[in-house]
Order: sequence, then structure tokens, then C-alpha cells
Amino acid sequence: MRTTERQIREGEPTIDDMRYDLAEQSAMNMNVGQIIEILLDGVQGLYEIPDIEVKDEWNQLFGE
Repeated sequence: MRTTERQIREGEPTIDDMRYDLAEQSAMNMNVGQIIEILLDGVQGLYEIPDIEVKDEWNQLFGE
């Protein structure tokens, strides 16, 4: 099993940490077809998403 950055982080995550965690989670769950689709069509980067939306999504996935 792969260890994620989130698992080894100490303290509260910053917004940039949350963005990385969301990207890492998505990458670990992607299949080849999804990667090809992103390469062909592109994707909205997490740095373009407002901080509050990043926090909300991060809390939904990883919050307690």
C-alpha cells in the first residue's frame, strides 16, 4: 500500500496541502482511459478553484 503525503504530514494542512491531497487522491484512483481523456481534453487545475471550495471538498474526503 502506498503512503500518501497526507498520512505523513504533521499538523494542520494548508490550502496548498489540501490541493495536493485532492490531486494525489484523484491520481491514485484514475484509470488509463481517464488519463487519456485528461491529456486530450485538459482539466481545470486545482490552483484555479477558490480556496473555500478546496477546503469543502478536502473536508468531505478527509475530514473527521
